[in-house]
Amino acid sequence: MRRIRLHLVTITIVLACCSSAPAQSAELSAQSYGLNPELVRLPPPTVYDRDFELALYSTKTHEARATSADAATNMPDDVQLAHFSPHGDCAPTSGTLDGCDQKPCCDLGPFTEPCPTWSINGILGYESFRGHPDGGWGNWGLHTGFNFGTRLGEFGERTGIGAQIGGTIGAFDWSGTDYRLQNKDKVETQGMITFGLFRKASATSRLGGAIVQDWMINDTFGVFGEDPTMYQWRAQIGYAASDFDEIGVWGAWRGQGATRNLPYFGSTTWRPINQINAFCHHKWGTGGADTWIWLGIPERDRLAGGGSLGDYLVGARADCPLNDCWTVYSLVTYMHPSASPGPAAAKEEAWSWSIGITLYPAHNARARTVAGRRWTPYLPVATNGYFLVDTNNVY
Repeated sequence: MRRIRLHLVTITIVLACCSSAPAQSAELSAQSYGLNPELVRLPPPTVYDRDFELALYSTKTHEARATSADAATNMPDDVQLAHFSPHGDCAPTSGTLDGCDQKPCCDLGPFTEPCPTWSINGILGYESFRGHPDGGWGNWGLHTGFNFGTRLGEFGERTGIGAQIGGTIGAFDWSGTDYRLQNKDKVETQGMITFGLFRKASATSRLGGAIVQDWMINDTFGVFGEDPTMYQWRAQIGYAASDFDEIGVWGAWRGQGATRNLPYFGSTTWRPINQINAFCHHKWGTGGADTWIWLGIPERDRLAGGGSLGDYLVGARADCPLNDCWTVYSLVTYMHPSASPGPAAAKEEAWSWSIGITLYPAHNARARTVAGRRWTPYLPVATNGYFLVDTNNVY
């Protein structure tokens, strides 16, 4: 529990740092983008005008287009820089268009400009975790990997549906352990693979969602030091209530477990734990940090029998962009055991904490709204926080 409190304090600090950045006014944001502040005060036309939208984010033509008669006919008195448009995430960052020397990347909806049809990011982070198969012991180490998203040709352009695939490799317990039955001198290695389909929210449909399959490939796993390979399904659906707020549900359900016949313990099985969670996602201003919190419940049927393994689940995640290329991320999850405090509960609780950096080589780390950039992956690569495991034998 002391480690859990330390992890919660750490992610609280990260969330506070993300949310405490001073919010810029539309005028200051406009100046940083090289735009005329007077132009930014003008809202988008009440009837969507594709030419006006493109001109608004073009550093070469915005002043000329802003004064054109057809663009000015539908102008109310005030405006916010970050409005939800059918183009989705189109705003420039750091003084350039879409964070790089490209045309405005106006993605969502039927009106699109030529822009990147894929996105990739690199991941490097520290992770600590403990699950039921680990008994009362924890694991600490590093993971690294990538997450890739892309459109599905013309079908993707018409429907907004994209594909994502990513993976990480982690190395834990570098000095070995003193509690495993075998392989005490070996590093625990773990691979995670996530792939599936997603669709981001847009002005025409504020619903976004994804369905993916997560694979966990282990070596020297748990107290028995075995190598089970498992997979689960994970899905999320969210509703963008505003530019900066999304609510929804996400869940995971098992696909495949693994069984080994162990000396003295007999048949031992590992399997993913089904779970369902309700989440809130908030974006702290245009181009700012994204934070998620969720509360959920695990399944009530444990492998060893005798009721449920956990009472409830709680988690939090933060992605805080430092600039157009780098983001700091943190994740903490916790499953409260259903057993009363004591030896049994100490072996049944599960937690995960990670912190690290993400590199966006295409300079697209920032986004304007909770919808994010159109072809960036909707779901993160699985970790031990998203992929909980039950077993029928432990000591």
